Amino acid sequence: MSNKNLLSGKDKALAELVESYETARDQHISIYMDAEDLADIAEWYDRNSKFDDAAEVIAYGLKLHPGNTSLLVERSYLHLDLYELEDAKQAAAEITEERPDVTILRARLLVEEGRIEDAELQLDMLEDKYSKENIIDVAYMYLGAYQYDQATEWLSHWRWDKEDTEYCCIMADSLLDRKNYAEALTYYNKLIDNDPYHPQYWMAAARCYMGMQEFGKAIDACDYALLADDELGEAYVIKGYCFLELGNDEEAVKCYEQAVKFHSIAPAYLNSMVGQIKLEKEEWEKAYNELDLALQQEEDLKDPITRSSLYAGMAICIYKLGNEKYEGQALDYCHKAIDIDYLNVDAHLLGGLIYAQRGERQKAVDMWEEIGSYDNTADTWSEIAAYSTEAGMYRYSVSALEHIEQWKPDYPNLYQRLTMSCILSGETEKARHYNQQTESPMNEKYMENLQTQVETMPDGEAMQVMKTYLTEPIRRRKG
Repeated sequence: MSNKNLLSGKDKALAELVESYETARDQHISIYMDAEDLADIAEWYDRNSKFDDAAEVIAYGLKLHPGNTSLLVERSYLHLDLYELEDAKQAAAEITEERPDVTILRARLLVEEGRIEDAELQLDMLEDKYSKENIIDVAYMYLGAYQYDQATEWLSHWRWDKEDTEYCCIMADSLLDRKNYAEALTYYNKLIDNDPYHPQYWMAAARCYMGMQEFGKAIDACDYALLADDELGEAYVIKGYCFLELGNDEEAVKCYEQAVKFHSIAPAYLNSMVGQIKLEKEEWEKAYNELDLALQQEEDLKDPITRSSLYAGMAICIYKLGNEKYEGQALDYCHKAIDIDYLNVDAHLLGGLIYAQRGERQKAVDMWEEIGSYDNTADTWSEIAAYSTEAGMYRYSVSALEHIEQWKPDYPNLYQRLTMSCILSGETEKARHYNQQTESPMNEKYMENLQTQVETMPDGEAMQVMKTYLTEPIRRRKG
């Protein structure tokens, strides 16, 4: 629970309000609460990713106060946070009262539709448009919609004291959203100095450290946040992620279990995360079982990237397990993953491999080149080369590696892989050329032995030959 003695001012009052509401709810006591108080509780739940609790308190509030503007505003923002734009618009349409927060909400809905100019026209309707309060609210509205330039432009309409808490909050949040982690951290440190037990400041600092890949410091920041509120599920989510990055799967799972306990993530997210851990360990059946549990609760997975990763993970498990009962389902799952998130690299790679193994090589190339155009990085093209080698499409593998060479010739093992891919594709002269570009070229006899081995190898063993070559001690290649 929140340690109210460590909180100050409004935060302490809100913590007490939330505690009163939860006590009454858990004990099934019917109490009357002011609509504005219920809206504040809903906003607190939403801010702490307790979306089900937020929805529950809004529904309860609207029974007590039908049509209340503050509660309908919170309902609309909750739908936005859950990627439910149409539901957000419907909630906003029920509002009949005209006031600044309603005007700003309507502008936000226009921004979500890409109608920035119309949103600005909507904001022109604000009374005392550039009051400090309006500027802060509009700036945060734009930050919530990832429109950073518009947020900054609105901030310019006020002469700020650089030590002002509200200014530091907006600048810190803006910089964090833009991934300027080190600069954002300087502002959060100022805020923490002024209010050392504010859990959200520590949470934001944790995100900065996480973005800077200082995972140990991120965990420490989460622990400070948990001193003020030991039920802050979001802190456990971030700790879990950091432990994963540090290779401590056991502690990561414990943290995610706490996040589920405090309603920051649905059990489906825990199943999905455990499935991904098992996937990384190549424990295909265990991974499949966990991911299948998550799939059964798919409606609880609001984040499209998580849902896409779930389908891609299921496809990988089915493919690796080779279960004839589910033949064809792996490819279907790849397409579902791509439909949800077209930038899902794993789904494109595996989908292409499956098409190639079915003899539909052009479809394979189309899938690989599609993700190569969306995510035109050396790592992605390296994966494409590996998958095309596994598919026996050696010339295409050479082409993919040559694509990397054009802008990143120092990519690890690039020329060794080019040499081997050329041998596999029967391009002997090219192989000799790339062999000379390697740090330790193989001698002619070793190359001839490799060519003989390739010519007589059974289908499907190209990747093993490639791995053997890349891991074999250099002295053996030189003879």
